[in-house]
Amino acid sequence: MSPWFKKTPATSPLAEAPVYHVSASTSIKASPQMVWDLIKPAEKAPLLSPETVCGFRAPDVEGLGEIQVFISVVAGVEHVTAVEVMEEIPGEMAITRTIGDEDPAARMRFTMHSADDGTSVLEIGKYFTLPPDESENLAKYERNYGLLSQQYVDRVKTLLE
Repeated sequence: MSPWFKKTPATSPLAEAPVYHVSASTSIKASPQMVWDLIKPAEKAPLLSPETVCGFRAPDVEGLGEIQVFISVVAGVEHVTAVEVMEEIPGEMAITRTIGDEDPAARMRFTMHSADDGTSVLEIGKYFTLPPDESENLAKYERNYGLLSQQYVDRVKTLLE
């Protein structure tokens, strides 16, 4: 085979870095199915993210292995993001990853359960690593990811209540 077509395996400096987790949750006066029906379909992403203008599921696969594509405009610049569903228990839990993310450990986890008071509890969590030169900024990353997670669950609550 020609050396032009040989690929050397790429290794990320983050592959061995510690994995951190930040999450936010809220109680919502709606059934878990209503909440799931809002957060799961890619087409509803513009309701949940102000910068997302379009979302759709790539054809052929639904559930595990599903790929959702989002088109966003941030500061006037268009971005396309593809997200893969890594694990799913329909109506209860999904773990996703952004395809092509520089952080090999980056994952989002969405969980739903019913509370004793009849409400639904939605939790969103972000798993991430930091480049070695950013380790002193962990608190800043945690605040940022925590704020984004809280904004997301608050939007879902507002839309359903």
